[in-house]
Amino acid sequence: MRNKTFVAIAIFIVLVAVSTPIAISLYLAWKQSFDDQMDIAALLAEDILRRNDESSDQTLGILTTLAAEGAVDPCSVENIRLMGALDLASEHVQAVGYVKDDWLLCSSYGHHNTPLGPANYITPYGTAVRTLVEFPVLPEKRFLISTDLKSGYTVAIHHNRPLDVFVDEPSISVGVLSSVTNSPIVSRGEFKPAWIDSVGKQTESRFSDGEYLVVVKHSSKYAFAAYVAVPATKVSDGLRRLSRFLVPFGLVAGALLAWMVLCLAKRQLALPAVIKVALKRNEFFLHYQPIVDLQTGQWVGAEALIRWQRPNGEMIRPDLFIAVAEEVGLIPRITERVISLIGDDIHDLFARHPKFHIAINLSAVDLQSRQTIEYLDVLHKKTKAGPGNLIVEATERGFMNVGVAREILDEVRARGIEVAIDDFGTGYSSLSYLESFNLDYLKIDKSFVDTLGKDAATSQVVLHIIDMAKSLNLKMIAEGVETEAQAQLLRQRGVQFAQGWHFGKPVPFSTLLEQLDKSTASLAVTPRVDL
Repeated sequence: MRNKTFVAIAIFIVLVAVSTPIAISLYLAWKQSFDDQMDIAALLAEDILRRNDESSDQTLGILTTLAAEGAVDPCSVENIRLMGALDLASEHVQAVGYVKDDWLLCSSYGHHNTPLGPANYITPYGTAVRTLVEFPVLPEKRFLISTDLKSGYTVAIHHNRPLDVFVDEPSISVGVLSSVTNSPIVSRGEFKPAWIDSVGKQTESRFSDGEYLVVVKHSSKYAFAAYVAVPATKVSDGLRRLSRFLVPFGLVAGALLAWMVLCLAKRQLALPAVIKVALKRNEFFLHYQPIVDLQTGQWVGAEALIRWQRPNGEMIRPDLFIAVAEEVGLIPRITERVISLIGDDIHDLFARHPKFHIAINLSAVDLQSRQTIEYLDVLHKKTKAGPGNLIVEATERGFMNVGVAREILDEVRARGIEVAIDDFGTGYSSLSYLESFNLDYLKIDKSFVDTLGKDAATSQVVLHIIDMAKSLNLKMIAEGVETEAQAQLLRQRGVQFAQGWHFGKPVPFSTLLEQLDKSTASLAVTPRVDL
């Protein structure tokens, strides 16, 4: 009997010795997964709040400027021109106008006579807010409209713009709450009114209702808050992924394994660390999207686009990892890898197609570093590129440090590499600002091209951008062209080049080269005939 008792106690001790470190490790892993999901929600909420604060800053600045002008006739030609200038200079704003008695009388796109209906609520700052406003000329688009009750001046923002953040999981809910009505201004996904009761007056609130992990962040300047709700199942999903690493090693190295798994969990959930591993494992590759001559239809170049596929087959979107790489200082390594991959792909391309070009995207950080010049020198030499065979594309944000950026770009152009400003019209640039740089191309952003052929008031923005490019003697490339109607309108307005799914999706270099060879051979055999 004693032997049986001893054996039972021994077995119990062994089981405890095995299970305790595993249980502790599983708890720590669960806690880490829980905290990381909360941190992910907090980061998304912070991004949403930042965007909405910026939108509100721009809205307030526009309303203040127009009120200070004190125009006798708010809808005069001069005042509408001022509205248009303020609209174009603002990153988040879609339109600027004047409202009287709940009617939109004019805007940066001309005169109107459009009923808006009563405001949804009035902010403490004397601003009437209307949500989900739909205009007859844009039946499928909704806008968030803010009107200064004293002056009548009004700013419209696309309804989806406040939530224009990356969320790779559709089950994650995001939104912006009004502190006046305690209800969503804009939202995507699930929203529970009970969450409002859990928020209180804190600047930031984190809580779980059992179904969701919720983070709410209040604006320090305006009467709204951003919220993000992550399904609680994301925590258990992460825990299940980790458990298979713990059980086999519980007896031998339970405590050590717990520490290792915790570190592994952190690495898996920390994207910067994963990017570093991906660089070491060569998980990044390139696709190339053709750029065509709108007059001839001939392929004249291609933009190199980075792609990332994890070993499990998961594709990571560039707008996620590029933003993270910029924040943590990894973007120079990404750029170095892109340029290296381009060199490997196109080493003899220009010998076969001497008039073809490859466009390379540079970040704001790249325009502040001479290392970028060194990378491009290596690529230039490896590919034997001639003048115009290589183009670098930089967004407007990269030009903010004017002195350094101008010096880098001048050295780039001195090597026969041309320079394009990318996503023009979505950032900070103005005509006088661009005149301080030596540029070759202006790329018209897809968001503006999308308005062509739809009788949208915002389609006039494209015409202003085209006129600006012509005044600067810049060649133009329209992005995101998806229909022949868009291509025809751009062609008629003098835009020389375009890219988009209408002409070709991003493809591996081997496919690009094969189609380019066929196209060149076809042109050599069958001359183009214009009817």
